[in-house]
Amino acid sequence: MTPIEKAINATGGQTKLAKALGVSPQLIHQIKKKGGKICTRSISPDQWKKATGLSKKELFPDYQD
Repeated sequence: MTPIEKAINATGGQTKLAKALGVSPQLIHQIKKKGGKICTRSISPDQWKKATGLSKKELFPDYQD
């Protein structure tokens, strides 16, 4: 399961995830379409963590504490 799929499942759907992050559902779809790796250019890792309740390690597999 990709990080974006984990985030979608944690929030109950693409639209709910988008709303929690303050972005469009289309952005979530684009991330999913491009392989599911979450980019932190426009949304910080802390925002992703807060919106999903998932750890940074789950959302960003390459993340090092």
